[in-house]
Amino acid sequence: MATAKRKKRTRIAWRPLLRATALGAGVLLLAILLLTLFVYREWLPESAMPIGNTVIKILTALAAGIFVGLGREKAPWYFGGIAAVLSLLFSIVLMAVYLGTFRVTWSLLADLLMGFAIGSAAAALLLKRQPE
Repeated sequence: MATAKRKKRTRIAWRPLLRATALGAGVLLLAILLLTLFVYREWLPESAMPIGNTVIKILTALAAGIFVGLGREKAPWYFGGIAAVLSLLFSIVLMAVYLGTFRVTWSLLADLLMGFAIGSAAAALLLKRQPE
């Protein structure tokens, strides 16, 4: 009986995580399209691309953390960080497929750690607790 209860609790805990990851990835794709449009229309110079990429990564991690924080999880900081990292990993895989190359660098590790920190903080600050 205890194992069935634990399985149900685990299944429920992963659902908001996957939902937040998908929504974070959606924010990522929308932000990439907007940045591309702004550079294409020459509203932004091409030199703004590195700053735009950093802003996109921050927004992605923040969105994933916020979506987790709006739920009622017991460890929001943990799930918010994981959702942010998974969303950023989605962008890394997307770019690796598009460019045809993949390199593990210190910058990649820094981006994932930054994403975990931002997602964790956003989820922990926006947690809606159930009234007891």
